[in-house]
Amino acid sequence: VGFENHGGRTYLSDKNQAFAKVIKGHGNNGEDQTEGIHYKNAIGSYLHGPILPKNPELTDLLLALAFEEKYGKKFHLEPLDDSMEQKAREAIIEKIK
Repeated sequence: VGFENHGGRTYLSDKNQAFAKVIKGHGNNGEDQTEGIHYKNAIGSYLHGPILPKNPELTDLLLALAFEEKYGKKFHLEPLDDSMEQKAREAIIEKIK
Protein backbone atom coordinates (compact mmCIF):
# COMPACT_ATOMS: atom_id res chain seq x y z
CA VAL A 1 0.00 0.00 0.00
CA GLY A 2 1.40 3.37 -1.00
CA PHE A 3 1.06 6.12 -3.54
CA GLU A 4 3.27 7.58 -6.20
CA ASN A 5 3.45 10.69 -8.32
CA HIS A 6 5.98 10.67 -11.12
CA GLY A 7 6.28 10.96 -14.86
CA GLY A 8 9.20 8.60 -15.39
CA ARG A 9 9.04 5.17 -16.96
CA THR A 10 11.15 2.25 -15.77
CA TYR A 11 11.54 -1.01 -17.65
CA LEU A 12 13.31 -3.88 -15.91
CA SER A 13 15.49 -6.32 -17.78
CA ASP A 14 14.89 -10.06 -17.51
CA LYS A 15 17.75 -10.16 -14.99
CA ASN A 16 15.98 -7.86 -12.54
CA GLN A 17 13.12 -8.63 -10.18
CA ALA A 18 10.35 -6.17 -9.42
CA PHE A 19 9.88 -5.10 -5.80
CA ALA A 20 6.08 -5.40 -5.94
CA LYS A 21 3.07 -6.04 -8.13
CA VAL A 22 0.71 -3.15 -8.86
CA ILE A 23 -2.96 -3.98 -8.28
CA LYS A 24 -4.27 -0.51 -9.09
CA GLY A 25 -2.22 2.28 -10.58
CA HIS A 26 0.68 2.66 -12.99
CA GLY A 27 3.82 1.44 -11.21
CA ASN A 28 7.11 1.41 -13.08
CA ASN A 29 5.73 2.10 -16.53
CA GLY A 30 1.94 1.68 -16.65
CA GLU A 31 2.27 -1.46 -18.76
CA ASP A 32 3.55 -4.47 -16.83
CA GLN A 33 2.06 -4.05 -13.31
CA THR A 34 5.50 -3.88 -11.70
CA GLU A 35 6.68 -1.47 -9.01
CA GLY A 36 10.29 -0.74 -8.18
CA ILE A 37 13.17 -3.17 -8.19
CA HIS A 38 14.56 -5.70 -5.73
CA TYR A 39 18.26 -6.31 -6.29
CA LYS A 40 20.38 -8.20 -3.76
CA ASN A 41 19.83 -6.35 -0.44
CA ALA A 42 18.44 -3.19 -2.04
CA ILE A 43 14.90 -2.11 -2.82
CA GLY A 44 14.15 0.85 -5.06
CA SER A 45 10.66 2.23 -5.57
CA TYR A 46 8.66 5.20 -6.77
CA LEU A 47 6.41 4.86 -3.70
CA HIS A 48 6.06 7.89 -1.45
CA GLY A 49 4.38 8.37 1.87
CA PRO A 50 4.15 6.05 4.84
CA ILE A 51 5.27 2.85 3.10
CA LEU A 52 6.70 1.26 6.27
CA PRO A 53 3.85 1.96 8.73
CA LYS A 54 1.26 0.99 6.13
CA ASN A 55 3.10 -2.26 5.33
CA PRO A 56 4.23 -3.76 8.66
CA GLU A 57 5.24 -7.07 7.04
CA LEU A 58 7.66 -5.20 4.78
CA THR A 59 8.99 -3.32 7.79
CA ASP A 60 9.55 -6.59 9.67
CA LEU A 61 11.32 -8.10 6.65
CA LEU A 62 13.64 -5.11 6.24
CA LEU A 63 14.50 -5.13 9.95
CA ALA A 64 15.24 -8.87 9.88
CA LEU A 65 17.47 -8.49 6.81
CA ALA A 66 19.30 -5.54 8.37
CA PHE A 67 19.96 -7.45 11.60
CA GLU A 68 21.14 -10.50 9.67
CA GLU A 69 23.47 -8.36 7.54
CA LYS A 70 24.85 -6.53 10.58
CA TYR A 71 25.30 -9.50 12.92
CA GLY A 72 25.70 -12.42 10.50
CA LYS A 73 22.83 -14.45 11.93
CA LYS A 74 19.07 -14.53 11.92
CA PHE A 75 17.26 -12.87 14.79
CA HIS A 76 13.87 -13.75 16.18
CA LEU A 77 12.05 -10.60 17.19
CA GLU A 78 8.92 -10.81 19.28
CA PRO A 79 5.96 -9.70 17.17
CA LEU A 80 4.41 -6.35 17.97
CA ASP A 81 0.69 -5.70 17.89
CA ASP A 82 0.18 -4.53 14.30
CA SER A 83 -3.61 -4.66 14.47
CA MET A 84 -4.11 -0.90 14.03
CA GLU A 85 -1.70 -0.81 11.09
CA GLN A 86 -3.38 -3.84 9.52
CA LYS A 87 -6.82 -2.22 9.87
CA ALA A 88 -5.54 0.98 8.23
CA ARG A 89 -4.00 -1.07 5.42
CA GLU A 90 -7.21 -3.05 4.89
CA ALA A 91 -9.25 0.18 4.80
CA ILE A 92 -6.99 1.61 2.09
CA ILE A 93 -7.21 -1.60 0.07
CA GLU A 94 -11.02 -1.61 0.32
CA LYS A 95 -11.17 2.04 -0.70
CA ILE A 96 -9.21 1.49 -3.92
CA LYS A 97 -11.09 -1.63 -5.04
